[in-house]
Amino acid sequence: MEKWLKEMEASLKEAVEAARVGEIPPENLYMIAPLIYSKRNHMNNDALLQQMVDGNEEQVQRDWACDERSKDQYRFHYVASYLSCYVVAGKIEEIKYDELMEYVTSKLDLFTDDYGLE
Repeated sequence: MEKWLKEMEASLKEAVEAARVGEIPPENLYMIAPLIYSKRNHMNNDALLQQMVDGNEEQVQRDWACDERSKDQYRFHYVASYLSCYVVAGKIEEIKYDELMEYVTSKLDLFTDDYGLE
């Protein structure tokens, strides 16, 4: 589990920095999760990358439709989207995803009332 926690922390840090440099709005951070996944895992499969993008977009839009303020929880949406890439790639099962998300959210500060980038 610690391996996954470190992976999520490093990925999130990379995403926040990429957003800051690229002037990406925080609520759109989840959109770069597949790109960071692809880079970190040396993936070169455009069709699989598009599946990741589409799946993450669908999930986040569903969350936002249920609660407009969830847009402000960009760190959570990024981590969930990044980890979801492992499911789409067939590297972990949904049950493992759920277990990892529960663990990671208990260890990392992914929810905030301060809605700007760190």
